[in-house]
Amino acid sequence: MVLRGREDEKKLLDDLIALGVGLLIAGSRGWLTEWASEAQQQLNLDSAETIYEQLFFRLVVLIGNFPHVTLLAIGAFAYAALEGTEGIGLAMRRRWAEYLTVIATGVLIPFEAYEVVHKVTVLRVGALLLNLAVVGYLTYRKRLFVGI
Repeated sequence: MVLRGREDEKKLLDDLIALGVGLLIAGSRGWLTEWASEAQQQLNLDSAETIYEQLFFRLVVLIGNFPHVTLLAIGAFAYAALEGTEGIGLAMRRRWAEYLTVIATGVLIPFEAYEVVHKVTVLRVGALLLNLAVVGYLTYRKRLFVGI
């Protein structure tokens, strides 16, 4: 901005004084605090949660509104995709598929152990022992997780 004389200087001074008075009035009435709080909320700056936590909570709310049949279908589809990926990887003799098999099988072991503790049946004990054997065999024989 180029000042061209006394009139421009006076206009600039008047504008700065008006801005200062406006900010003082807005600050004394609490408007600045309200505006800042609203801006923080709109920009997700006021949250103590990270963006990942916010996305997770929104996903939980979204999933909470689904009917049970839809959730079962989504779970079945996800499990089928996992098993299909695992099977294709094992058929192609990929190392990542062995890790995926161990992790996917190992994640279910605590749930199976819980079921066995609650009600002991031959089928439950057999499934638990089979999964433990698969995880143990793959981990030992294929030397997975060695040096990690």
